[in-house]
Amino acid sequence: MVPSEKQIFAQSVEALFVRALGPYLTRDGRQKLKAAGLNLSEPLRPHYSLEQWRVFLDVAARDVFPGQPLETAYLELGARYLKGFQQTSVGRASMQLVTHLGPKKTLERVPYNLRAGNNFNEVRVEELSGEDATLWVKDVLADNPFFACGFLAETLRASGAGSPEVKPIAFDGTAATYRLTWSQAKSQRPAGTLAPVRRLYG
Repeated sequence: MVPSEKQIFAQSVEALFVRALGPYLTRDGRQKLKAAGLNLSEPLRPHYSLEQWRVFLDVAARDVFPGQPLETAYLELGARYLKGFQQTSVGRASMQLVTHLGPKKTLERVPYNLRAGNNFNEVRVEELSGEDATLWVKDVLADNPFFACGFLAETLRASGAGSPEVKPIAFDGTAATYRLTWSQAKSQRPAGTLAPVRRLYG
């Protein structure tokens, strides 16, 4: 059954707006978020609409990265989303697994991980070779494809990939296809071992 409303779950809002951006939002930015439906001085709601989330991103991009091109701001928001996710209870366990799996197997898990933050999205790995992949994302969760570029690149980096690059090669306003490339993993850990989760932000 298709959900009647596209919902972004509280854990996604917590990851970006509480964990990652909390110390950097200005008073004016917080007021604009409150006007859009996100009051950071109160407990988070269980979920927010996709339309609200897009407004939240726009407010944050302009508030935290004033004067920056929106492409640059959204790339950074995407990267910080992943870093904030690493600080949540769900994210800590998930990212321990990512550091163990390496880039290729991590990309195979992206469809499951992305869906955990909302009730509607889909991701399809269309090609996956040595150090190259093509991913299709049903909804990029933003008004442009660069937010997803940011968190996909940071996901690769967390998995041990060197010099990850993520570029949109098709975008229809909602869905996008991305080309991902990286260099050989920076380190190879013995099977069965988990590296401690590094606190990358905050």
